[in-house]
Amino acid sequence: MVVVSHGITDPGCVRTTNEDRILADDAGRLYVVCDGIGGRRRGEVAAEVAVHTIQQYIASSADPTEVTWPFGFNARISFAANRLLTAIRLANRQVWRRSEESMESLGMGTTITAMLIDGHSAAIANIGDSRTYCFRDGRLAQLTTDDTAVLNLPSGDASSGTTPRRILTSAVGSQEDVEVHLRDELLHAGDVLLLCSDGLHSAIADEQIAALLARQEAAPSVAGALIEAARAANASDNVSVIVLQCR
Repeated sequence: MVVVSHGITDPGCVRTTNEDRILADDAGRLYVVCDGIGGRRRGEVAAEVAVHTIQQYIASSADPTEVTWPFGFNARISFAANRLLTAIRLANRQVWRRSEESMESLGMGTTITAMLIDGHSAAIANIGDSRTYCFRDGRLAQLTTDDTAVLNLPSGDASSGTTPRRILTSAVGSQEDVEVHLRDELLHAGDVLLLCSDGLHSAIADEQIAALLARQEAAPSVAGALIEAARAANASDNVSVIVLQCR
């Protein structure tokens, strides 16, 4: 399976800083999108720590005879899934420890969606509301699980009642140990995969995402079109995308 990717991260239309961080490594077949949270520039620190920790562990665990498993090995999932799960759990510990260093860092964290490809299969993991999609045979499928809940908040207009709002229920660094959503996915030639922060899927609908992924264009063009669509929708958050094309 040949995989070609392209990633872009953009501050969006409202925010002046970008707390998203991405990694698109075709050589290592590792792809990560992190959306930092916590404000005061702490979100970008959390995202950077998470990406760096994941990248370092995946690089160090490539040889099956040299791997150490600080959280144990799960024989029910693939070797790639074990590597990715361990990398994310290590990233969580690192962000958690950094968040305890000072009051300024308290509460910082990051969402993660990540993919590690091994042959014709991909291990896919996430915490938070950054997503991974697969566009196959004309259909778009979300491969990750959002860690969100809906709250009905006062709208500010007495005649309008309440307004539904999604809130994040889990993130890397929010506690010492977190639940990681994990799956193995068999890849097919012709698949187009998308990793993105919520700055994209909160700005444009899945139908528009599918239409853009359906374009028979190179990955940089498709990634650029996704960013442009989010900005055209006045994206209020940072927007990050990684587009992967399987051949």
